[in-house]
Amino acid sequence: MEGRLSKVQIVLNEEELKKIEEIFGEYLVESESRDIVLLNKSGELLAKSGDITSDVAQNISALAAGVFSATNELARLLGEKEFTITFHQGQETNIHISLVSQNALLAMIFDNKLPIGAIRFWAKKTGNEIKPIIEEAEKRAETQTQKVIKENIDKDIENLF
Repeated sequence: MEGRLSKVQIVLNEEELKKIEEIFGEYLVESESRDIVLLNKSGELLAKSGDITSDVAQNISALAAGVFSATNELARLLGEKEFTITFHQGQETNIHISLVSQNALLAMIFDNKLPIGAIRFWAKKTGNEIKPIIEEAEKRAETQTQKVIKENIDKDIENLF
């Protein structure tokens, strides 16, 4: 099932999106992060919180997915299945990108005044909080994908005769 899940398109319903935005709002304040972005591995924006605009969040999503993919290619070359975290530290801003589920990534953007340990703590806590919501959306998408495949196979078989 793991192989199939990597091809699933996550679609959050209104209730899931609202819950994730509530969690992000809470952790944005508690963690002192600037912005939180949830994206899929294809680089599509799923949710965001903070002062970040939608355009910037979409660009960050695309680039973060690319960085994460490249990092995982490095992992593969080093004999690892995957790396689950990537971190970039700048003079003013840090970004922590972590794997939340098979298909979703969490990017948390922090000022450089926070210790790296605190950043890792809050990213893990936030990821763990939203993981069940994301996994439920993935299961729903997987079920829908299987249904569509079955319908297409049935149509193909019917067209053979």
